Amino acid sequence: MDELENLFAERLFAARELRGLSQAELAKMAGLQPAAIGHFERDRRKPSFANVRALARALNVASDYLLGRSESIEGATTAFRDEDKLTNADREHIQMMIDLMNQRKAQKDG
Repeated sequence: MDELENLFAERLFAARELRGLSQAELAKMAGLQPAAIGHFERDRRKPSFANVRALARALNVASDYLLGRSESIEGATTAFRDEDKLTNADREHIQMMIDLMNQRKAQKDG
């Protein structure tokens, strides 16, 4: 388990570097404090599930890649056919639609 946890720190750092982002830029994109990115990359703190999702989304990689469940960063984000051809703005729009659909379902079920 420790090996996988350390792998998260290594992969977070590598993905951030690959995307050419500073810790502050990644933090802003993920809605986190800049210090949190440093703590995660140095394996001083463990991110919550919500933070893993936010970091994966900001880095345009799958959570599974960051968590060590997927070996390759390439194509790790593709959930739908041709998703890799979308812009980040397109992905955000799709996520907003998914969130809206989930809210409607929750209201209907609730």
